[in-house]
Amino acid sequence: MMEENKKKLTRSDINKTMFRWYFSTEISLNYERMQSISFTYALMPVLEKLYDTNDDLKKALKRHLELYNTNCTAGGLILGTVLAMEEEKANEGTITDEAIIGIKTGLMGPVAAFGDSFSAGTLQTLCILAASTLAAGGSFFGLLMLFLGNFILMCELVLTTNLTYVKGREAIKDVLSSRLMTDVLEGANILGMMMMGALTASMVTLATPLAVTFGETKMKIQDNFDNLVPGIFAILVLFLFYYLIGKKNISISKVIFGTIITSVVLSFFGIV
Repeated sequence: MMEENKKKLTRSDINKTMFRWYFSTEISLNYERMQSISFTYALMPVLEKLYDTNDDLKKALKRHLELYNTNCTAGGLILGTVLAMEEEKANEGTITDEAIIGIKTGLMGPVAAFGDSFSAGTLQTLCILAASTLAAGGSFFGLLMLFLGNFILMCELVLTTNLTYVKGREAIKDVLSSRLMTDVLEGANILGMMMMGALTASMVTLATPLAVTFGETKMKIQDNFDNLVPGIFAILVLFLFYYLIGKKNISISKVIFGTIITSVVLSFFGIV
C-alpha cells in the first residue's frame, strides 16, 4: 500500500525541469545568489508535485535559494542527483535539508570546472569558431553550426541529468573521477588549442605598410617579417590578448573596445 502512495517523477517532469533550467540559467544571475533563482524556478513544478503541505514546499524552496553557481549543461549531473534526492526525501524522509544543500554546494565547483573547460570552453567554442569561419566565407552553414552547438549542449544536459537521476548520488562521483573522463578532457583541451592556433593563423590579420628607404631601394618591413616568421604580428596579438585577459584579469569588453580604439589610431597614422 505504501508503494502505491509513493510519489514518482515521470519523464515529463524531468524534461520540464531540464528545459526550465536550460533556458533560464543566466536570466536571473546575480552577485548575491548567482543561479539559485533559476535552479529553484526549474524545480518548482517537481517540488509542488512531491510536497503536499505548504510548510514542506516552503522549506524546499528555501533550501534551493541558497547560493548556487555551476555550468548549465554539465550541471545536469547535479540536477539529476537533486531530483533523485528530493524524490527520496518526499517519500522516505531519510534525507536531510543539509544533505541536499551539501551535494549542490560541494559539487558545483568541480562540475563547473568540467563544464566550462569541456562544454563551453571546447565544444561550444569550436562550433562558434566554425560558424564564424563559414559565415565569413559567405556560407549559410555557419548558422547551422550555431544550432549544432546548442543541440550538442542540450544533449549533454539530457544525458547528465538522466544518468544521475537513474544511477543516484554515486554516479556523479564515478563520472567525474573516471579515467575515461580524464582522457576526454585532455583530448578536448589539445583539440581546442590546435583549433585556436589554426583559426588565429587564418582569421587574425595584422600588417603594416611602413617601409624604410635606402637610397633608391625601398624595403617593406612587412615583407621582411613574413620571410622570417610568417604571421608573427597575428600571433603576437593573440599572446597580448591572452596576457591581458588571463594574467591581468582585464575584462573582454575592455579588450574589445581597446582594440577598436588602438586600431583606429594606428590606422590614422598609417602604422597598420
